[in-house]
Amino acid sequence: MLSEGNSEMWPMVSNGTGNGNGTGNGNFQRTGIVLLLALSACADVTHNDDADPAALARTLAEPGPRPGKLDVAIALGCPADDDTGEASPCQRCRVRAALDAWRAGEIGAVIFSGGAAHNRFVEADTMADLAIAQGLPPSVVEREGRALTTWMNLRYAQRLMRDRGFSSALIISTADHLPRARRFAEWYGIPARYRACDL
Repeated sequence: MLSEGNSEMWPMVSNGTGNGNGTGNGNFQRTGIVLLLALSACADVTHNDDADPAALARTLAEPGPRPGKLDVAIALGCPADDDTGEASPCQRCRVRAALDAWRAGEIGAVIFSGGAAHNRFVEADTMADLAIAQGLPPSVVEREGRALTTWMNLRYAQRLMRDRGFSSALIISTADHLPRARRFAEWYGIPARYRACDL
């Protein structure tokens, strides 16, 4: 499951017998990695997005990085229709919020984030294609099509932000999902404001 491609996400810890770069004696490192993977899975894969009005109110009240236009919106993924791959109501909601923010001049670009997490359709592609069909210029669209969980959405979107020189974001999701998305955005240090597409 671990590869060189994501080694910066999973830094090795020295067990006191190695040189601190992950080449030391293995049991402690393997146990630590297994424990870390298990904890990260519990934190996101087995999530419960029941509405928490207090957490949502705190998230929506977040003042954000600075007043004015933000560099990019991050529209977090959700699954397309299992059979047809057409945009689901959840995806349409997030695309609509991204389009509204772009048309209002609140953002300069949009990252659509989400891989084939729940079926064979890449969530980012379904949302980006819908947004472009509804008038979002392809030149302002970024696709992040690998993420399978919320923490991956934010981690991979952060990398795209860094690569494109973006430093602030409007994170778009549904009201029940935003508080969890905020926790991951804060963990990764993404300066952001938040938008619930279904409110």
